[in-house]
Amino acid sequence: MKRSALLIFLLMSCVWAGKSQYFSTGEDPASLKWKQIVTPDFQLIFPEDFEEKAKVVAGYFQKVYEVGGVTLNHRPRRISIIFHTRTIRSNGLVGWAPRRMELFTPPHQEIYAQDWLQQLALHEFRHVVQVDKIHSQVPKIVKALLGEQGVALITGLYLPFWFIEGDAVIAETALSRSGRGRLPSFLMEHQAQVVEKGVFSFDKAFNGSYRDYIPDHYKLGYYLVGGSRAKYGSDLWNYPIGQLAGKPLSVTPVNKMLKKRTGKNQEQIYSMIFDSLKTEWLEADRRFFPENLNALSGKGRGYTQYRHNHFLPSGEVISLKSGYDHVPRFVRIDDKGHEETVYVPGQIFEESVGYQNNLVVWSEYLPDLRWSHSGKSWLRLYNLKNQKLLTITPEYKCFAPSISPDEHNLAVVETDFDNHYYLTVYDARSGELKVRYQTPGNHYLFSPVWKNKEELVAVLLTDSGKRLALLQPFRKQMEWIDHPDMGEIRQLKTDGYKLWFISSYSGKNELWSMDLGTKEIFREARARFGLDYPAVAPGGQKVVLSDYSSEGYRLVVSEPGTRTAEPLSSISAGEYRLAGILANQEPGIVDFTNVDTSSYKTKSYKKGLHLFNVHSWAPASFNTNSYELSPGISLASQNKLGTAEATIGYKWNMAEQAGRYYLNFEYRGFYPLISVEAYSEGRGSEFGQITEYKDGPGSVVRRDTVMKRFTWGESGFDFNVRMPFNLTRGRYFRLIQPELRYSFTAYNHRESTPEGFISGNLNSLAWRLYFHQLSREAYRDLQPRLGWIAEAGYHHTPFGSNQMGTLKSLQFYGYLPGLARHHGISAYLGAQEREKGAYRYGDAIRIPRGWNAFDSKTLVSATLKYSLPLFYPDYNLGKLIYLRRFKAALFYDYAWFERILTKNGEWAGIRSQNISSIGTELTADSNLLRFYAPVQLGARMVYMPGPRKVFAEILFSVDFTSF
Repeated sequence: MKRSALLIFLLMSCVWAGKSQYFSTGEDPASLKWKQIVTPDFQLIFPEDFEEKAKVVAGYFQKVYEVGGVTLNHRPRRISIIFHTRTIRSNGLVGWAPRRMELFTPPHQEIYAQDWLQQLALHEFRHVVQVDKIHSQVPKIVKALLGEQGVALITGLYLPFWFIEGDAVIAETALSRSGRGRLPSFLMEHQAQVVEKGVFSFDKAFNGSYRDYIPDHYKLGYYLVGGSRAKYGSDLWNYPIGQLAGKPLSVTPVNKMLKKRTGKNQEQIYSMIFDSLKTEWLEADRRFFPENLNALSGKGRGYTQYRHNHFLPSGEVISLKSGYDHVPRFVRIDDKGHEETVYVPGQIFEESVGYQNNLVVWSEYLPDLRWSHSGKSWLRLYNLKNQKLLTITPEYKCFAPSISPDEHNLAVVETDFDNHYYLTVYDARSGELKVRYQTPGNHYLFSPVWKNKEELVAVLLTDSGKRLALLQPFRKQMEWIDHPDMGEIRQLKTDGYKLWFISSYSGKNELWSMDLGTKEIFREARARFGLDYPAVAPGGQKVVLSDYSSEGYRLVVSEPGTRTAEPLSSISAGEYRLAGILANQEPGIVDFTNVDTSSYKTKSYKKGLHLFNVHSWAPASFNTNSYELSPGISLASQNKLGTAEATIGYKWNMAEQAGRYYLNFEYRGFYPLISVEAYSEGRGSEFGQITEYKDGPGSVVRRDTVMKRFTWGESGFDFNVRMPFNLTRGRYFRLIQPELRYSFTAYNHRESTPEGFISGNLNSLAWRLYFHQLSREAYRDLQPRLGWIAEAGYHHTPFGSNQMGTLKSLQFYGYLPGLARHHGISAYLGAQEREKGAYRYGDAIRIPRGWNAFDSKTLVSATLKYSLPLFYPDYNLGKLIYLRRFKAALFYDYAWFERILTKNGEWAGIRSQNISSIGTELTADSNLLRFYAPVQLGARMVYMPGPRKVFAEILFSVDFTSF
């Protein structure tokens, strides 16, 4: 039994290797020059203009190293940290095949009250501790057989994703004075769900739903890991992590280890924690005195959000609407709740929408034409009156745009490549840079709002938290606004005399105000779960708010004059009891002040000398394109900058009883992507040898056919160069990619090779041009509502003795909306023409389903398909399977082709023929065995009218990109 389990484990590892060993987040611009700092515990790799900041971050990581692994009782080995400074993304990650950490350095507008790079150090280092601890316990045979991907495999198969992220959220919370464990916006989602809908099943909470909103794994994990640590002690999870790595043949090692310590498995711990929270939250909800808030927005069909609200001069409200059924769009809402779509933008950055009268402005993601770790921010101004759109392209990444009262100036929060933070003002008409102001302490800024034509109020991040300040960018002056610690302060609005804002002071996000003259602070509206995005009418007589519920943010109207505002002095500060318990289990708060950088020396990091980094291997060969698993051996390399990947190996072809040596290499550090494949292999096949027996007069009386095996040698290489140009703009994803591929193959006869078998060399060139334009999809959409894909190809053999003729092809895919929401119509049209040489190219276009490939001169193929969702069961059959959505499709395939007829080896005419098929598909989006990667499974039935045949097949696919 154990031998069988070990075999299964190794086979799965090869599949995992094929899908995960080349995990790459993208490439930085080729023009960057890199440096490094090497310490006993870290190697920091960064662009040379980030040198001074990198030294500071090195100090951050050394401080975190001393305390970040205490509750897991582990001090990890040295790890490489790569800094992406040109990116407009804000993120961090730890990968394990190859082993490294990647930091996307620009901060965003939703960070909590701590420096962004300090946040990353706390959170991402905890991931290093988690996985390195598993590495330290993995059996030596697994490391010897698989390399780093063995650790990645065990982590992905056994360690729940909610633990991985929840434990890291605890680290950032318990080792600091802030963290997401002290953010009401982070904590309120589960509370609203449990109070309004009850406790969902463990499988639903873990795997998600298309019917109900499910808080992500960060939030689920914080409650589960934090709650279990609060009950069973800080070292609870140290034991299962240390043990599961040593038990790779166990099916559910985490459950077994938890049961030994707690008597409960994961599901039982979930029920225990959330049943207790349900009691606590229901009691708090019973004590809540509802505000006099009148609903403005209607009830949606599913999870729907209304955010970034503003009163128009007409008295209507404009809001950014999104949800399960909608891509984000600006909608205008009248006092009866009637909606009208105003504009559908592209991808908007967090907290980056502003208004003034009939002008809407937002900061939109603009990807670089080529480099994934680069790009710009677009500032888009839309005039609701004349429906004109103005675009400004700032130099740096920018957030939180704010239009001045006279509509002449546009203020934004900017971050340069060295993490210097500015309040920058552009001309709102021409886009000309007017002033770029950096605060004396290089404080990061949030939510600037104009008080008048010269001054702005903004939230500034300091070492002691978030504070309000009055800024005069044209004079380059700033003064602090005195106020007590108000926790998370966000979404400022002002009429010049009174400042309205959202604060977490009470333990919930609620509406507050400050008199800018007296500095008195009042709570204007209390929240059941959370209030956000205030829109304040002139004079403050009416406020529209986004009121959170389990169905998302709805719009409500508050009239402050109808109730008495509560002074700050009468309200108690909120407490985060779980965060306090977790903090007491840790060694203490990490002190990031007074970082000594004098000992950190930098040196050059030469890209050319670090192209290869062998990290994993396997006792098998796996083809990631065909999912073919073969006996053999393989080694994998990926450099730390993610620009060079290579595999080398040996594959045994069981069908042909022959072996193949291969080497694949791809380099993405140049503007074009270049890939090379070289191979040498033995091939084998059979032919029928006919023996004739004749009588005396010479007539054939009997024939015997004997199959004889023959072999030949084959070697060659492919060279591919392609240029992916990312033209994504607004609501459409766009890509154009020209591509050229050269293939060389040499055939070598052996003793058994028949004389007429191909010999010599074969040279082939393939030219390809690809383009797509696809609209953004809502969460429940099955396909883009609008879009198309076009591809043109030309294959030929321009030189060499062996000819394959030519193959010309055109393909087109189109997408249109169906008869109801989330239904979709897709169409396909392909055409090809083939001129045969001594050999021929395979088909480049599709043929009707159910039919086998055939030889043709001209081929035209078409498909029409209608797809629709059926229902969302959210049903689980124990631990075996969890079903989120059933969907169906109807299709019709058609093809017309011509083939050349020959007789005695000579041309005998052309024959044309039509073939078709019609069918249906029924599939389910699901998860198997509580494995996080979603699985699509189902069946397809095909009827072929010509031969009157019915064909059925099982459909199965796994989406590994969800990791």
